[in-house]
Amino acid sequence: MHPRCLLSITALPQADAEQLLLNAGRCVSWIQRGGQLKSSSLRGTSTLLLFAENSTRTRVSFELAGKLLGSDTINISSKGSSIEKGESLRDTAMTLAAMHFSCVVMRHEAADSAEHFARWYPGPVLNAGAGRGEHPTQALLDAFTLQRHGLLRPGAKLAIVGDLTHSRVARSNLALLARFGVEVTLVGPPNLTPSAWRVGAGLGPPAPGASEKAGQDPPLRWTPDLDSILPELDAVMLLRVQHERMAGGEMSTQDEYSKLYGMNRRRLGMLRSDALIMHPGPVNRGVEAGEDVFSDPRCVINEQVESGLALRAALLAWALERELDF
Repeated sequence: MHPRCLLSITALPQADAEQLLLNAGRCVSWIQRGGQLKSSSLRGTSTLLLFAENSTRTRVSFELAGKLLGSDTINISSKGSSIEKGESLRDTAMTLAAMHFSCVVMRHEAADSAEHFARWYPGPVLNAGAGRGEHPTQALLDAFTLQRHGLLRPGAKLAIVGDLTHSRVARSNLALLARFGVEVTLVGPPNLTPSAWRVGAGLGPPAPGASEKAGQDPPLRWTPDLDSILPELDAVMLLRVQHERMAGGEMSTQDEYSKLYGMNRRRLGMLRSDALIMHPGPVNRGVEAGEDVFSDPRCVINEQVESGLALRAALLAWALERELDF
C-alpha cells in the first residue's frame, strides 16, 4: 500500500494533518487572490476521480483543485463503466494501475472499499467517502473551517446533530477533532444513533465493521435533547438525513425530525451570537435547516465549500509529494 494513501483519519499522522491544514491556508489565500490563474505544482501528473456514488461538492472540488494545480484530471462514474457490469474493486484497481494514473480519488458505497482498492493499486488512493465508514477529507475541511474561526483548539464546544447512524462525516470528525481537544457532543434521536454511542461514558465510535463494545477512547457525550446544549456551543454541525441508506422505519416523519433536530428561527435565537452553523451538504431544506439559517451571518456552509477546495488542493499535493509553488 502506498504511504501517501488517505483511507482513514485514524491512520493519518498528526504531523501530516497539521501540515495539510497549514497548506490549506496557503491554498485558500491563493484562491481568494485569484487562484483561477493556474499553478504548475502538479504539472506532469494525472488524477483519476472514481466515483461510484453521486457527489457534487467533493467530486467538483477535487476536479477543480487538480486542474488549478496543473494535474490532468479524469472523471469516471460507475454508470457506464465496468463497475456497473459487476467488475470487482480488485480488477478495477489492477486495470487502472496498468494505465499509470498518479493518484486515484474514490467514493464507493462499501465501508471498506478504499482499503480494499488500495491493496491492489500501487499509487496514492484518497478516500472521498466510503459508505457508512469514513469521509476523511470532509473531516479535514471541517477542521480547517473551525481553524479559520479560532475554534480548532482545546475546550471548543461542537455539537454534531442528526442522523448519526449513517454518517461517515460524524465518524471521521469524531476521530480528528479529538486530536485537537475539541469537545464534541453527539445529538440525535436514539433510533438514528449507534447503540454503542448511547451507552455510558468510555465508549468511543467503533471503527467500520468493528463490534460495538467498550474501548479506550475518551468518554463520548450524547444527548437526544438539542435545545439543552445549544446555548453553550461554539459551533453546531448539522448532518443530512440519509434517506437512501435507511431500510425503513428508522424515522417517523420529516416534520417530527425537523421539530426536534432542525435548525429553525427559534433555535437560532438560542445560539450564541458568535457560534458557527455548519453542514457538509447537500442540505434537506426545511428538514435539517430552515430558510432563516442560510441568511444568518453565523452560517458557514458556503465557506465549507471554499475550505473543501483549498484542503483538497493541499491534499493532492501531499499525496503526490509535490511542493506548492505559490
